[in-house]
Amino acid sequence: MATLKGTRTKKEESGSFDWHETLSGLGVSFFKNFADNLADKIKHRIQEMAVSLQKGLVGAFLIVVGIIFALISVVIFINEMLALSNGVGYAIVGIFSILLGLLIIKK
Repeated sequence: MATLKGTRTKKEESGSFDWHETLSGLGVSFFKNFADNLADKIKHRIQEMAVSLQKGLVGAFLIVVGIIFALISVVIFINEMLALSNGVGYAIVGIFSILLGLLIIKK
């Protein structure tokens, strides 16, 4: 440790300015600020994406629930209209849903 103190006093006594140390300090400071700014931007963007994904999932869930209730109401309506059997409405809506799904997949 004595040698470190001795070299410090020699540099201070000589009055020379260490450009290398100053520039490396500025470079480190620049890259640290750049990295911090980049990390903040990435964190903010990830938070925005998470909120957007949550909204999309809740919306999709509500749409699926609405479709299920609408299909059940169509089934009940068909059952009451035909009055043949309780399963006729379910069969008609099921077959229609399968055919519609196949059409969507093929396109």
